[in-house]
Amino acid sequence: MVPPPLLPHRPRVVGVHRTAGTLREVEPAAAGGEASVGEEAPVRWRCLAAGIFAAWALGFVLPGTFAWFLAAIPHEMGHATVGCLLGRPSAPAISLAGHAWTGIGERRDWLVWVIAIVFAAAAYVQRERLHLCIPLALVAIVAPIVAFGRAGEILIAAGGHVGELVFAAYCYGICWSGGRTGTPAERGAGAMAGALLQHGNISLCWGLMRDAAARHHYASSGSLGMKNDYLVLAEDLCHCGLGKVAGIMLAASVMALPLGLWWGVRQERHREV
Repeated sequence: MVPPPLLPHRPRVVGVHRTAGTLREVEPAAAGGEASVGEEAPVRWRCLAAGIFAAWALGFVLPGTFAWFLAAIPHEMGHATVGCLLGRPSAPAISLAGHAWTGIGERRDWLVWVIAIVFAAAAYVQRERLHLCIPLALVAIVAPIVAFGRAGEILIAAGGHVGELVFAAYCYGICWSGGRTGTPAERGAGAMAGALLQHGNISLCWGLMRDAAARHHYASSGSLGMKNDYLVLAEDLCHCGLGKVAGIMLAASVMALPLGLWWGVRQERHREV
C-alpha cells in the first residue's frame, strides 16, 4: 500500500526457472516410456480447473487473512522491487496484525546509474540469448528515464497490485509447466494460488468501478491509516477518477491467466530444446 507522495528529499512509507536435471514425476505413455506433451495436456487442464474450483470453494471456508497474507508478500515486494530499480532503496514489512507497507527511500541519483550500468552489462553478457538480452537492455535504457520523472512515482504506487498479478501469472505458469515435480498436486496448488490472487484483484477493481459501498470501504481500510494504492494513483498522481484506475487494473487482472499459460508453454518448450 502506498500513501500520497511527500515533499522532495524526505523518505516516505508505502503501503524458476527450474534447473536442468531436476527430478520430475512423468507418467508413462501407453506403449511404455515417457508421456508426450500431447498426453500431458488433459492433465494440465484438469489441474487448472481443479485449482480454480478449489480457490472458489475454499473462499467460503478459509479465513480472509489467508488470501490477504498470500497477496501481501508479492504486493509489498512489487512496491519494493520497483522502488529499488528506480534508485530508491526500499524494504517491505508485513505485520501479523494484518497491516502491510513498504518503506520507499529518497532517490539516490548515483544508484540509478549504477543499476542502469549493471543491467546494460548483464545484457551484453547475455547477447547470445536474445530472450534475456532484450529485456535487460530495455531496463537499462528505460529505468533512468522513468526514475527522474513523474512516471517513477506512478510505477511505484502501481507496483503492489502489479506484483500480485505477476505472481498470479507465475503460479498459473507452474500449473501448466509442472513446476519442479510435474505432479498434479503442484499443478493444482499453482492454479489455486493464481486464482486466489487474480480473483481478489478482479473483485476489488469491479467493486471500485460499480459499488459505492465498496469505494467507501476501500477509502477507509488503508493499513495504519495510509491511503490505499488506487486512491494514491487516482487522486495524487494521475488526477483522474478512481473508476478509471480500477478499469485499467481490471483489464490487467484479466490478463494474468493467459499470460501465465503463455509463460508455462515457453517453459515447456525451453526444456524440450
